[in-house]
Amino acid sequence: MAKSIRILVLLLPLLVSCLHDEETPQPNVLLIVIDSMRARNLSCYGYERNTTPNIDSLVGEGTLFLNCLSQSSWTLPSFASILTGTSRVSHGTGVSLQRRGDGEDRSGWNEWHNKLHPDAPFLASLLRDRGYRTYAHFNVAFLSEEYGFKRGVDHYTCEDAGNACAAAVVDRFTEWLENGESDEPFMAVLHLFDPHAPYNPPSPYDTLFGPLAENHLTTWLLSENGEVLNPENLQHYIDLYDGETAYADAELGRLFAFLRSEGISENTVVIVTADHGEEFLEHGGIDHGHAFFQEIIHVPLIIAGPGVPEGVVEHSWVGSFDILPTILAMTGVPVPDVVEGVDLFSGTPDLRVIPSSGKLQMRTPWICSVVQDGAKTLRMDGDTDYTDMVTDLALDPFENFYEVVDNCPLADHYMLAPTVWEPIAVRMDPSLSPLLRDLGYF
Repeated sequence: MAKSIRILVLLLPLLVSCLHDEETPQPNVLLIVIDSMRARNLSCYGYERNTTPNIDSLVGEGTLFLNCLSQSSWTLPSFASILTGTSRVSHGTGVSLQRRGDGEDRSGWNEWHNKLHPDAPFLASLLRDRGYRTYAHFNVAFLSEEYGFKRGVDHYTCEDAGNACAAAVVDRFTEWLENGESDEPFMAVLHLFDPHAPYNPPSPYDTLFGPLAENHLTTWLLSENGEVLNPENLQHYIDLYDGETAYADAELGRLFAFLRSEGISENTVVIVTADHGEEFLEHGGIDHGHAFFQEIIHVPLIIAGPGVPEGVVEHSWVGSFDILPTILAMTGVPVPDVVEGVDLFSGTPDLRVIPSSGKLQMRTPWICSVVQDGAKTLRMDGDTDYTDMVTDLALDPFENFYEVVDNCPLADHYMLAPTVWEPIAVRMDPSLSPLLRDLGYF
């Protein structure tokens, strides 16, 4: 009898654990990243236009992070930070800063980019190792297998030139869910490309916020040196951009309705964010990738689902690199030591630094941005040295006033050169160059 009791005592923790697992199964994870969607153009972030009613609906069911910053200004390094939990200075993806000495003519910087290092932690791999089914649909060649983004993904799709509209992305994902033959939880990454230039939303979203201009264009006209030739079209492009956002939001509404109808939503953590934002001449520029002003790096972040505080608006400064450790904490997966982000529901540290770096074009002067408790430092590459400029975003949210300061040690740390993994440079498929040029990458 005593022996039986001892065995029962030894087995009791295991039995309790099994019962707990049955009561609280691991949640599904649905990570939605909308390309080029800046926070200030979402209605839940105070925009005067009702652009995102379906995304807004998540706020009542979850938490909105008011001050989330992307770790870069364009897709490749930004996505790498989201999916590795590290800053660009660590994962090192983006424009290659090293010329290769094998005799080939590689003077064109934009043809060479650093891929995601195979030793870097990766969300899909971490969750698949814990029994998750994994799914990813990306929408640009920089997130292809060649760049390291297929690792750990069971069902993987990459549209090299952003050809899949939001409806197609949603359709393919719901078909995958309907055809699934496993009861294992899923982790899915959906990359919606619609707000990215060219701004060409389908009807009726093309006229939702204004009539089509008499000279209807979907991309800016630029001179050979990059000067904007048609600034008078500014409002037209904003109207189309907002139409693209509203279209993507409507398709997400259809996705959310599907999850509810299938009984999936109750055990699914939904994260909506963006890889970066977009500039509309606020500081004289357009598109993204060229600077680190707030319109380019301030991104939305809304998290809803089981265990997430409901109806909360969080004012702390956070980063895209916090998404991975937050997901890992919610799914019970250990966070690798190298991860720089934090679990957003365990309390963010005071005075933490949120860095952004990694530019798209080598010829642009901006090096990096660091934000600490709302104080933002921008570093610009000068003729002979760097120039550091600081502003207080609480007093100057639109960055109209910057003061030149002495050398900033934080900016020194977050320069472009990677410091953790040796960069691996790969060359873009030349056949994709015209397609990517049409998207504004070259």
